[in-house]
Amino acid sequence: MASYLVRRTAFLLLSFAAAMLLIFLLLRVLPGDPANALLSLDATDEQIAAARAQVGSDQPIGTQLLNWVGDVARLDLGTSFTSGTAVLPEITSRLGVTIPLTLISFVISVALASALGYYAAVRSHTRLGVAVAAVAQVGIAVPVFWIGILLVWIFALGLRLLPSGGFPREDWADPLDALRSLLLPICTIVIVMTASLVRYVRSAVLDVLDSDYLRNAQALGATPGEAFRRHGVRNASVPVISILGIELASTLLGTVVVESVFTLPGLGSMLTKAIETHDYPSIQGVLLVTTFLVLVIGFAADIVQRVVDPRLRSSLSGAHA
Repeated sequence: MASYLVRRTAFLLLSFAAAMLLIFLLLRVLPGDPANALLSLDATDEQIAAARAQVGSDQPIGTQLLNWVGDVARLDLGTSFTSGTAVLPEITSRLGVTIPLTLISFVISVALASALGYYAAVRSHTRLGVAVAAVAQVGIAVPVFWIGILLVWIFALGLRLLPSGGFPREDWADPLDALRSLLLPICTIVIVMTASLVRYVRSAVLDVLDSDYLRNAQALGATPGEAFRRHGVRNASVPVISILGIELASTLLGTVVVESVFTLPGLGSMLTKAIETHDYPSIQGVLLVTTFLVLVIGFAADIVQRVVDPRLRSSLSGAHA
């Protein structure tokens, strides 16, 4: 176990280092200079030189990279060109919206998808079971922003039960008010994620229901439900766990669209605004933090999958990679 964790952690750190290099280089190969965000159209040569010195774009690319890596190691992601505030505290405050939105949506979606996927598999030859699978397929094809707009039209503009967007100025000082603001965004994500996960859960359960070991357990006297709980749940969950990691990472990245629809002050809206204003420190900071979170999610999903799957126990002991 310890040996595997060390190797997997080393791979995580190498992946993060490669991501840092890629983010830095991609932003530097884009047309224009980061200093342009600080300059007016009629800037003089002296003003341009001063702006380039301020943002460090007058230095060699290697020096810029080393300086940025050193700043990141000190947890300094720079200062926003537009607001003049430190980027890391701004990201931290916005994570207070993005992380709850993502995690609450994920937990609800997993619970719903597990129940619906299991039912669709067990009742796969009935009309209702086929209907659940069909609705899930339709849900995947519907764009997330369209679902968000539809929910706003029904529950905010039509029934006037929930706010159409925004978030309390006091953040989580009043948890009920904050959750009320997140309810429609959560429902939007849940609809899309549940539709996607139902397919995988249904497929995994169908594979287990057709397995020999489940039929043997029933032949020995176990009811179908008992046989599935004792022998099927773990085997059905193995292929789903890796999908859950991908879905969680995709949801975290996909909040850009949802936060735009509901005007939420999360990472997505911060990134969108930074791109519009060419705020390079904010762009780098948001991309770096989201990349790190995605890598950690993949790391956690990999570890959980190997803990759950008995066939990979030897990997955990270090016998196999």
